[in-house]
Amino acid sequence: MKNGDKITCEIRSLSQGQLTIKQDYANSTVVLDWLKVDHIESSQRFVVIDTKGHSASGKLSETSSDHILSIEEITEEHIPHADVVGIEETGKTFFGSLQGDVDVGLSFAQSNAQKNLTVQGDLNYQGKKDIAFMNVSSQFASQTQVSNTNETTAKTGFFRELRKSKWYGGGIANFLSSSEQQIDLQTTLGGALAIRPIYTNKTNVTFIAGLAYTDQRDASDTTATAANHSLNAAVAVQFSTFRFDSISFDTTVWVYPGLTTPGRVRTTFNEDIYYKFYRDFYIRGSFYDNYDNRPVEGAPPNNLGFTSTVGWSFR
Repeated sequence: MKNGDKITCEIRSLSQGQLTIKQDYANSTVVLDWLKVDHIESSQRFVVIDTKGHSASGKLSETSSDHILSIEEITEEHIPHADVVGIEETGKTFFGSLQGDVDVGLSFAQSNAQKNLTVQGDLNYQGKKDIAFMNVSSQFASQTQVSNTNETTAKTGFFRELRKSKWYGGGIANFLSSSEQQIDLQTTLGGALAIRPIYTNKTNVTFIAGLAYTDQRDASDTTATAANHSLNAAVAVQFSTFRFDSISFDTTVWVYPGLTTPGRVRTTFNEDIYYKFYRDFYIRGSFYDNYDNRPVEGAPPNNLGFTSTVGWSFR
């Protein structure tokens, strides 16, 4: 550490400027501020990601004089300490390499027996050449003398690094079910390119662009105002900013301009604010908006809402 302390431990991961370690004599992990870490050394094998999105794997060594992290496997690579953004253990199973969170919110009003349940979850994977993500959110509401409502979205993607660059190629699979917009299931599948122009210990920005096929199954006894099968462009911006061990902001916007249905535009917007209040437990406030300028006849073009949940993150 920069204050002269030396810690002997197992290095678990580095993410969002937080170095997670496990000491033999402790029953839980400890999170360190990466900015206060002077240098590290380990015979464990890791995948290391730098600010350019490049990855290297192997054993780690670093001296207190040059602050250059060396990653040695078949060949040796060097990354300045300040440019290290991610560290993940290798040699584990795919499921053991996952990071994510899950949270739940519940409310009840006695006056009209209104009940609301929100369940959300995120999974992320970073390999030497691959990145993958899954975001799922579901809201259920029931009330006496009123039909039950639900809103479920799922956004997934898998990308592989193209040579040694910031560019990734892969596929996306996004899903939507909304009783408010009278959509039983809207499935969007496609291929896309992704780039991470900003990737640091405080801020991440990702752009995704590609082509996608959409199949929409409307609720029964409804009239569609646009084709239920279409080819679309798919464009997304993902923005995250965070501060050590406190508040994080995640913003995701997806836009689907119609190609075979000119003039139709669909968008999804998600804003999540996380506040970590105890170890890996947090409070999340989420705002969402699903928009379609040609909705099912009689359905609103926008379906928006706000949820608050309590959750747990894992790595």
